[in-house]
Amino acid sequence: MSGERRFALPAVLAIALLSSGCSMLFMRRPPKGEGPVARGDCTRSLAAPVIDGVVGWGHLGQAAGIWGESRDAFDSDDAYDGYRVASAILAGSFIVSQVHGALWSVECRRRNTLSEEAMRDHLRAVSNHLRAASGPGQGQSQPKAPPVRRP
Repeated sequence: MSGERRFALPAVLAIALLSSGCSMLFMRRPPKGEGPVARGDCTRSLAAPVIDGVVGWGHLGQAAGIWGESRDAFDSDDAYDGYRVASAILAGSFIVSQVHGALWSVECRRRNTLSEEAMRDHLRAVSNHLRAASGPGQGQSQPKAPPVRRP
């Protein structure tokens, strides 16, 4: 293994780690477990996964172009192999980030909906309980019946 190649692989891995995508860096994933979560506990927006997708699929197109080139287009076989590996790792890291971000966002939305439904059910039960406990005529007005017309 040449000296350039020994340096290239850690450099490519470091770049892939640093370019792991917006979703991996900026999204808050839903907490572990299956219960409902309140709004704000995780990221509902799909903006980061969309950005990751645009960048990742663009890099994949670039990788396909590099993989389609002949070895003669590069200075050496090591350069050809290095560009192929680097392009595949970059594209893969952004696409993996896109998939994770989209899954986290969908899960966050699903669990937020559970939380909102649970709150509505709880408020409905409390309201029914208070209505039943107060009974008719205690602080609640009775609905007025329409006037009866007599001939």
